[in-house]
Amino acid sequence: MAQPYKGDRQTVTAKIPRADAEKLNRVVEATSESRSELLARLLHAHLETVDLDSFAQEALPIARAS
Repeated sequence: MAQPYKGDRQTVTAKIPRADAEKLNRVVEATSESRSELLARLLHAHLETVDLDSFAQEALPIARAS
């Protein structure tokens, strides 16, 4: 059965500790979410809390060579 279109998406992969992966599998088994849906939701929630402007660095006060 085809999945409904959820907009433009990009695949992201990560290696996690085995114990975390086993726990993730148990959470997925206990819920109606797929692993992909769960991870996308968690990552999205975290990224919503990130302020990209806080990572901006000011230029160092170094005179440019003429």
